[in-house]
Amino acid sequence: MGLWGFARKYMRPYLLWYAGGTACLVATNWMSVTIPLLLADGVDAFAAGDDGQAIILRSAVLVSLMGLAIIVVRSASRVLYFTPGRLVEAQLKRDLFERILHQQPAFLRQWPTGDLFSRVSSDVTMLRLLGGFGVLQVVNAVVALGLAGTQMAAISPALAGYVVAPICIALVIVQLYIRQIFVLMKRMQEQMAALSDHVLSSYQGIATVQGFTAEPHFETTFDHLNRTYLSTTLDRARIRALLGPTLELSASIGVFLLLYVGGPMAVADPDLTIGELVAFTTLVAFVIGPLRATSFLVSILKQAQAALERIDAILTPAPERPEGATPSLPSTAPPAIEVRDLSFAYPGAQTDALQNINLSLAPGQTLGIFGLTGSGKTTLLRVLSRLYNPPRGTVFIDGVDLLDLDLDVWRERLTFVRQRPFLYSESVRDNILLGSEDDELLTTVLHKTALRPDIDALPDGWDTLVGESGVRLSGGQRQRTALARGFARMSPVMLLDDVLSAVDHATEHELIEAMRSEAHTPTTVIVAHRISAMLHADKILVLQEGKAVDVGTPAELLSRDGIFSETWSQQQAAVERAP
Repeated sequence: MGLWGFARKYMRPYLLWYAGGTACLVATNWMSVTIPLLLADGVDAFAAGDDGQAIILRSAVLVSLMGLAIIVVRSASRVLYFTPGRLVEAQLKRDLFERILHQQPAFLRQWPTGDLFSRVSSDVTMLRLLGGFGVLQVVNAVVALGLAGTQMAAISPALAGYVVAPICIALVIVQLYIRQIFVLMKRMQEQMAALSDHVLSSYQGIATVQGFTAEPHFETTFDHLNRTYLSTTLDRARIRALLGPTLELSASIGVFLLLYVGGPMAVADPDLTIGELVAFTTLVAFVIGPLRATSFLVSILKQAQAALERIDAILTPAPERPEGATPSLPSTAPPAIEVRDLSFAYPGAQTDALQNINLSLAPGQTLGIFGLTGSGKTTLLRVLSRLYNPPRGTVFIDGVDLLDLDLDVWRERLTFVRQRPFLYSESVRDNILLGSEDDELLTTVLHKTALRPDIDALPDGWDTLVGESGVRLSGGQRQRTALARGFARMSPVMLLDDVLSAVDHATEHELIEAMRSEAHTPTTVIVAHRISAMLHADKILVLQEGKAVDVGTPAELLSRDGIFSETWSQQQAAVERAP
């Protein structure tokens, strides 16, 4: 997008705000450079003796009034410039959040969570500074230097040349450091992202860190990342420490030249008065402020440029969502699902995770998927839910290619409950109903998932906050809460990824009976390692290393040799040995 593209897209809607702020800045700087001229009139009138008393009084009154006006107008310019910066920040965060929600998992997995958080927070903050404070400083510097330079040239072009020459030399020196600042700013943002990701992952896994007494390792890693970031920050500070004094030194040299050359000129040249020399000195002092801000402005511009490159990596790529001509399914009833010769590989992988998978599922039927770890069970669910897009012509819903369906409509029609569910740091009610207020539905799904006794034991019942990622609940309670969330949707398609792995056999039996007695019978695909969780399925697909090695009803698979019947025997023996 680039800085110019960013300005056109996000800053252009607030041109009226910027125009008002610019008008205030022009007025502020005009009064600031007029005050030295009034001061010059007062000094010359003072030299004239009693004849200049009226001029002295007039100059003093005007300087006082302009000083008060500057306070008001300068404050207004800050409001008119900083408000668009905040509005730009809000719009940019909305766009980033919307784009992240629409991107597929393969895209988002390019960066750690902490890196994404850093882009949405600190990088956006830098662009807010660019849209507010940065633009103000650019306009202020241009207007201030332009008006001050015009006034100095009007007083004495020769003296103006002496003052401007060292400033121009200093600006050339500053330009030599700009590229290095950009490199350091980009490196700082990358290091801050790594530091944020380490802190975030450490907090999320704090129980594991403490359980394995791994605190020293995590502290060492944090210290290394922190020191690396500190070192880069100090490198940037050293350069900035050179830029500011260089510009101020150039202005001071200008003042020296002004006094060295201008003093004798004021004595010898009748056209240059002592008052004008004082005004000239005041104008040079006034220029020092914008020059000092220029060094900070260069840092902001380069940091914003680096931040924009990182944000562009999220905003620019279009979501991988090939939508076809069929916006929705023919009906809201449970659909038929058919898979034809499906082979699928994850992006960047050298081998297929699924190879030549074929299956058909009639509306309202239940398919169980069984296989050892790494056999492709979860991958198949991800493809069916279009978290990853399958090849065209391999997955059909009621005879319609899955890639021809509108993705949002398809996901509204299905529920995908994962083995490791994510719970928000909200109440049990909000985690299940996701903002709905249907207490009757909540009561129903709590009974179906055998959660009601657990919820009643919580301090505030279903209004109890479950904590970050559901930390206040057990593993089985988290799984059943996620399953209750799935039941509450009453979707025509349900994809269940080993959702009963953390519950005991008695609770598993209750949940299966609840699913079988459901009046609403969705087309269901259930993945499980415990065979008892899928014996109610109409058919079972057995996967091994991404290939379908067997398919049939539970009775058929148990009647013949294979990993399914062998695993069943082992699991039954383990149940019998259990106390």
